[in-house]
Amino acid sequence: MCRVCMDESDDLLDIYDNKSWGDRLSADLQRTKEPEPTPADLLNICSAYPVDTGDGFPLKICEPCLIKLREALRFKRRYTRTMEYVARVKREQSDKETCDLLEAEDWDFADPIKRENEEEEEDRNGDGDDKQLKKENNNEVDKKRPFKCADCPKSFAGKAQLTLHSRTHTKVSTRTKRKTIK
Repeated sequence: MCRVCMDESDDLLDIYDNKSWGDRLSADLQRTKEPEPTPADLLNICSAYPVDTGDGFPLKICEPCLIKLREALRFKRRYTRTMEYVARVKREQSDKETCDLLEAEDWDFADPIKRENEEEEEDRNGDGDDKQLKKENNNEVDKKRPFKCADCPKSFAGKAQLTLHSRTHTKVSTRTKRKTIK
């Protein structure tokens, strides 16, 4: 009796036979250099009911059920490849958008460094009132860094910088971790 459809044909195949069928699934497997699965392997991959030796169920399958099972595996493999490709494209698009945002920003690193050096020199010379100086610096920071983080007191000169910083609060990474080669 066929394990899938319960047909009682004389032309049933053993579920542990892994002969090549020469169909499209076989061609796909040859291209990727994967071994030909047995009907039992196919049932385990495509069904929620595991196949175990000695489980008391029939050890045979009819040819029409085997053909459908092989088509199901081919469909599942195609869908998996498509989803992996789309996910990779989405990650690359997200990375590209981040790069575009970063490129569009005005990265003015020289002025803050120069301003810090001037402040340090004034502090050493004792020029000016410290409270007044801090107040002026805070006003300058507000003008130069209008993009404020909603989650912490940090502020940024550009929207892209704020966007990148915001990701540290959500702890969602858009980049895949790189594997180290040993």
